[in-house]
Amino acid sequence: MTFCKADFTFGLAQRGRLARFSGVAAAAAMLLGAGAGCAYESAPTPGERVYVANQSSASVSVIDAGSGEVIHTVDVTELGFDANSRPHHTAADPDGEHWYVSLIGGGNVLRFNSAFELVGQAPFETPGLLAVDPATDLLYVGRSMMAVNPPQRIGAIVRGDMSVEELDVFFPRPHALIVDAEANRVFSASLVENSIAVVDGVSGDPELAGVAGPPHTLVQFALSPDRAHLVATTQLTGKLLVFDAADPDLALVAEVDVGTQPWHPVFSPDGAHVYFGAKDDDAIVEVETAGWTVSRRLTGEGIVEPHGSAITADGRYLFVSNRNLKGTYTPRAQVENPADVGTVVKIDLETFEVVQVIEVGTYPAGISIGPAA
Repeated sequence: MTFCKADFTFGLAQRGRLARFSGVAAAAAMLLGAGAGCAYESAPTPGERVYVANQSSASVSVIDAGSGEVIHTVDVTELGFDANSRPHHTAADPDGEHWYVSLIGGGNVLRFNSAFELVGQAPFETPGLLAVDPATDLLYVGRSMMAVNPPQRIGAIVRGDMSVEELDVFFPRPHALIVDAEANRVFSASLVENSIAVVDGVSGDPELAGVAGPPHTLVQFALSPDRAHLVATTQLTGKLLVFDAADPDLALVAEVDVGTQPWHPVFSPDGAHVYFGAKDDDAIVEVETAGWTVSRRLTGEGIVEPHGSAITADGRYLFVSNRNLKGTYTPRAQVENPADVGTVVKIDLETFEVVQVIEVGTYPAGISIGPAA
């Protein structure tokens, strides 16, 4: 495989300061953009793109958010990775010029440009969730749920050259991950302990906060647009936990019973609602933030073991990936095993109806949305 790499390495504290107050991120992107990558035909599309990691088919489906069409599929086996590379999560830069995918089995985080060329990679043991810090040149990475005993560290990757620094969180199996860009901090949570680390983006030092209650298994976070609340979904207790994000101890302010195995949450841009799939209920859940109550639930064709969630910038459409590992969704074309075809549902949030069922690869997992460059 070929990829571009600039000589652009410096310490975490310097990165946190320089990326905010200089043109570091832009300069790095220009350096990488000048090189040659792995050639794919470009398919530029205005608007927004949805990036879906197909974990069991070693691919990423790229969807035009407006039309709902799959405009490109990146097969990572064509880039030198094997069929067990297990793409798990995606993230996109704020300007849409680059996007990323974590490979659990491939032990790397890959960087692509908007023309679907591989332009960088960062070795990382069992990478899981990804979170771009839009205020710096950093991409944070956690560990996969499939990793039994990974290092008790998360990664901070310089997006410009994909160099990695690992940051201690001091608890086992760090998984849930999100960035608070304005406060220059990142949240990480353990899968096996009721513990959250708040990591300083400059020093890399963590502050630990405990979570009350029985073992929850915190799956993923979302941060409200006003940064007042941090929410977390819980696999074992079926709750949406709501924390006071301004409190250093992350005081728990609400617990919402939401269903069986709630997965990746996302806030609406106005902060009025949180959306996520209840994986084992085959349902999409809407929680109203004014009173922290479940306001609507949606079931129907294509909603089968929902996993990842992403919302358009205008707040009109919600995209949810669906694993379909039990094969309960019947694909439009005849296939030997229906479970080989996953789905992404496009939901109109004004009517709360599925307006498109988009077929993708096997076991679609993490999903993200970003502007089309």
